[in-house]
Amino acid sequence: MKAETLTTITAIIQADESCDADHRERILHACRTKPDKRRLGTVRQAAAILDCHPRTVQRYARRGMLHPVKITCRRVRFDLAEVERLATEGTTCRT
Repeated sequence: MKAETLTTITAIIQADESCDADHRERILHACRTKPDKRRLGTVRQAAAILDCHPRTVQRYARRGMLHPVKITCRRVRFDLAEVERLATEGTTCRT
C-alpha cells in the first residue's frame, strides 16, 4: 500500500469517533500487512495431498468438504491450504 493511502486511512479513522483504539489499531495493522496469496492446485495435486483418487476430490467438492475455485468454465483449482487442513483435521461434514 502506498504511504499516501495509509496516511489518508489513518486520518479518516482518527477522525471517526465511533472507532475505539483497539479497532483502529487492527485496521492499521491490516493495511500494513500484505494479504496472503492463496496457493491453488489442480485436482491431481489435491488428490496427492489427500492420498486419494482425483474423482474423490471432486466428490468432496460436491459434498461441500472442499471449495473449488473456478478459473474458467472447465478449469478448476483448489486452495491447497484448505486441502491440507482437510487432510490433517478432517471434517465434520457427514453426507
